[in-house]
Amino acid sequence: MQFFIDLKYTLLAAVFLPFFSGLLIYLCNKKLIRNIIIITSSFLLFISTIYIYYLSIHYQNLSFTLLDFGKAHISFKVEPIGMTFSLIASLLWVLTSIYAVCYMQKSYSGGSNLFFCCFSIAIGCTISIAFAGDLLTTFVFYELLTISTYPLIVYNLSNEAITSGRYYIGLLFGSSMILLLPGIMLLQNLTDSLDFTAGGLLQNNIVSPTFTVVLLFLLIYGIGKAALMPMHFWLPKAMVAPTPVSALLHAVAVVKSGIFIIIKIVFYIFGIENLQNFVKQNWFLGSWLTYAAGFTIIVASLIALKQNNLKKLLAYSTISQLSYIILSVLIFTHFAIKAAVFQLACHAFAKITLFFVAGSIATVSGKKYLHEMHGIGRSMPITMSAFTVGAFAMIGLPPTSAFWGKFFIIRSAFTADNLFVIIVLIFSTLLNTAYFIPIIYNAFFIKPSDSFKEAPMPLLVPLVITSMLTLIIFFFPSLILNLLDEL
Repeated sequence: MQFFIDLKYTLLAAVFLPFFSGLLIYLCNKKLIRNIIIITSSFLLFISTIYIYYLSIHYQNLSFTLLDFGKAHISFKVEPIGMTFSLIASLLWVLTSIYAVCYMQKSYSGGSNLFFCCFSIAIGCTISIAFAGDLLTTFVFYELLTISTYPLIVYNLSNEAITSGRYYIGLLFGSSMILLLPGIMLLQNLTDSLDFTAGGLLQNNIVSPTFTVVLLFLLIYGIGKAALMPMHFWLPKAMVAPTPVSALLHAVAVVKSGIFIIIKIVFYIFGIENLQNFVKQNWFLGSWLTYAAGFTIIVASLIALKQNNLKKLLAYSTISQLSYIILSVLIFTHFAIKAAVFQLACHAFAKITLFFVAGSIATVSGKKYLHEMHGIGRSMPITMSAFTVGAFAMIGLPPTSAFWGKFFIIRSAFTADNLFVIIVLIFSTLLNTAYFIPIIYNAFFIKPSDSFKEAPMPLLVPLVITSMLTLIIFFFPSLILNLLDEL
């Protein structure tokens, strides 16, 4: 009983700590104290999630209701997928906070209190999504995440930033209200529950093939943050935001929350065995989403090939890589779900490294375009070595963690006799190689026209740590896989 009490209050503290620190940040009058609050609260959040994991070992699948509205409620639950996501998000939040404080000091005279307040609220929404015990709780904090990140997108207040903000808020809110909310209402009407349930909430409900396809479409495409085409337009446009925001969007909060929710919907709402049987009985109706994910992977990679702006290239790379995870989920096996969560972690560490590098280069040299970065690896060898690690991970090369991620997905596809997934992964790997390897070659093997120093330590250290974690997980994949043993 004591463990349960400790878990409950520690979980509440983890969920509401970023919101409370966001309020303190907004009210703070001195930048030094504000920055101390930012970094201290990020460390406290990470420590809290570690302690929750420790407590959860003693009590499996613990949950409690915060607010009860009869048939619906706001509830939180500790389960393996959410526990893994919360640990990754909170760890990366520490590094992002250190990076953001320095970056904003160098590029935006320290940044505003509102910026860091919204930054903190965004991670609070992410942790709340990670521990959400039902689909209503997920929906509430998913929408709050959109609202809290909007001021970060339009922070520059340029015409481009304001236009990008309109795309961002319009597409994400539009997909939520037109698709996701009706899907949730249909589910509530069918089952009288929205709880994430082991084996799937729908496992004991007989649903017609047409209804299943409609519900799957509404719930998956309603998650616009997953950037499944054609719901992807907001992501490249959001690159107008400061680089810490880009890192937030791509590696810590926004798109990862979208993918995470899709994993939980498939696993805890529809149920793996339920969807396996559905695909066997309705091949076309059960496979269309797989082809949509495959289309997104290939087309986004082809668009990335044409990009000259580094952040835009990374944005389209993210769109492609997110659908890797979706593709793994749609194999509908327990191991494929583990592979998807593992790849989510690998992508988080590698992609945040790449955005940290892009921000460091822009801060030191002002360069944003690929043709301006020839030879920059000779001036910034540590930074570009980290970029190389991140790029290798995007391609899926050893010794980076994403090698195992792709291997596990291909292994799942072989087991399920899914040739389409294997072909898409092979072709996309070739495309990833085509747009990342020239950047690395030009950075190290072409004579530079300018000379620069490495970025300041608060910018350099986070990208070194994330690149090292990408390498460490290659040698110790069990660091992630062990968290998913109870699936």
